[in-house]
Amino acid sequence: MLWDNYPEIKQKLAKVEEIIQKSLRCRSKPFEEFLHTLSSGGKRLRPAFTILAAGFGKQENEKIYDAAAGIEILHMATLVHDDVIDDADTRRGKATANKLYGDKIAVYMGDFLLTRAVLLLSKSLPEDRLEKIAGGLKSICEAEIEQFFSRFDLSISLFTYLKRIARKTSALFAFSCGEGAFLSGCDEKVQKNLVKFGFYFGMAFQMYDDVLNLVGDEAKTGKPRGNDIKEGIITIPLIIALRKNPAFAETVSGIMADKKVSDAEVGLIINEILNSGGIDDTRAWIDRYLKKSRYDA
Repeated sequence: MLWDNYPEIKQKLAKVEEIIQKSLRCRSKPFEEFLHTLSSGGKRLRPAFTILAAGFGKQENEKIYDAAAGIEILHMATLVHDDVIDDADTRRGKATANKLYGDKIAVYMGDFLLTRAVLLLSKSLPEDRLEKIAGGLKSICEAEIEQFFSRFDLSISLFTYLKRIARKTSALFAFSCGEGAFLSGCDEKVQKNLVKFGFYFGMAFQMYDDVLNLVGDEAKTGKPRGNDIKEGIITIPLIIALRKNPAFAETVSGIMADKKVSDAEVGLIINEILNSGGIDDTRAWIDRYLKKSRYDA
């Protein structure tokens, strides 16, 4: 397990886990069983960051655990909705809600999780902090909508991609750190620095996830390799490869013209991304953001 070497964090995450599992209870047993299945296997990075950020403050506050659980359940809700939008069959190697029960029930599951997250966060945070989280959730939704309507659009710039993942992924990591710091009584400067850390880490995290989508072990990622390409989602390794090789850009444009990409074409595109240095250059971007998170650059 990820946190086995950090017993203090693991112990506190166990409290968060109790709150999560209690919050997933509902009257429909099949519904509840799936939610418990969905909640298993996650790394719990966001609640862990809430707890870690709280360690910079001096106040012991039990509300930190409710906030951490609420943020994680909020994340789970976005995953369920993402799977509906992406028509995904698997998540972490297991069948998605939409695959098992159809889109209608999956949407209700995502909405149920959102309500549970709001209940937990409203117990632990004042109104002005809730407004910020609501604004962040709005940005996440807008980023997902923009991603949907820009599928197969090879004109997506690197700047547009960076703005999208800042809202789609980094925002929740930033909130995780910010709320932990706030609830533990950190001063404003420390809170801002921890929010920046979460934001920059989130940028690197999403880029790494985009790399894994192309070259990761399917048994570990739980998703088909190259699924982003098949769905027409343009990520940084492909953007870099298209910039470097105009002939490749023309080939991909032809492939994606009818918005359908075969498995063979996915393999061809991944190979060219590798050959053009798209993966290596993305890893350099990842390192850049990780350095920003460390040194507040």
